[in-house]
Amino acid sequence: MTALESCPKHKMVAYLEKNDGNAEFHEIIDFLTRSSIHYALTVSLVVSTTFVEQFWTSAKSKTLNNVRHIQAKVAGKCIFISEESIRSDLLFDDADEIHVLNNQDIFDSIQQIGYEGDLNVLTFNKALFSPQWKFFFHIMNHCISSKSTSWDQIPTNIATAVICLSFNQNYNFSRLIFEGMLRHLDAAKKFVMYPIFLAIFLSKQLKNVPIPQDHFPIHVLTSKVFSFMVKKGKHFSGRVTSLFTSMLAQPTKEVGVASERPFEPQLTPSPRQSDDLHETKIVSSPRPSLVVSTSDPSP
Repeated sequence: MTALESCPKHKMVAYLEKNDGNAEFHEIIDFLTRSSIHYALTVSLVVSTTFVEQFWTSAKSKTLNNVRHIQAKVAGKCIFISEESIRSDLLFDDADEIHVLNNQDIFDSIQQIGYEGDLNVLTFNKALFSPQWKFFFHIMNHCISSKSTSWDQIPTNIATAVICLSFNQNYNFSRLIFEGMLRHLDAAKKFVMYPIFLAIFLSKQLKNVPIPQDHFPIHVLTSKVFSFMVKKGKHFSGRVTSLFTSMLAQPTKEVGVASERPFEPQLTPSPRQSDDLHETKIVSSPRPSLVVSTSDPSP
């Protein structure tokens, strides 16, 4: 690309296929497959290098009818993107949902998820979680966040999103994506942020406009990702923290036949250690739900 830095690893397509080689991850794969963000994680389509470059080099913040938009010109046509249009295009149902948590809730919850790092900063190290949680954060960083570097570091907004999903609280992903795009407008060095999402947004507004054949390279995660997730990070004890009971699909029996239906989750779980001296598994039980902050968490 000319005006923008190409960053093909920024937006990947999640690998959520179960096989014999990733049995350890079947629970988190099932959870993400049932989640409200499954479409955003797995959607894949042709992305035009020309179109995404035209968008980011012309994009500006505008306020129309008291609603903030990003306005750009692509293929000679005006494009408008708002939090609401993102919500519609990515099939989120998250209007007026949680966007921030207070700092103490974040620290308490991330500890229950099994984090073994310091709890005095609001950025967390992916390597200090057990494999299924590490995979969860890995997918969120590569497919949802607005990051372009430091992939092992989990920013506060992604930590908050994971906490909300894990504790059965609705999170405003539309705002996370929109605010990431707004911040990028003023960046000194721009890269191709959210290329797949942009392709979806543009397809809704550029109907019957031929797509240039200069395709932007999109990376799809493969089954190899799981071999990296099982590697024990430096300074991590190897202790396994299980997914919370509320995150698991609960099997039921109907007329003598085993069947599976969507889970009915308990709100906020808390851990209990087993007596295994070599590997500790954290088992969840319910506790009071999260307290939602009304202001952005302080650094």
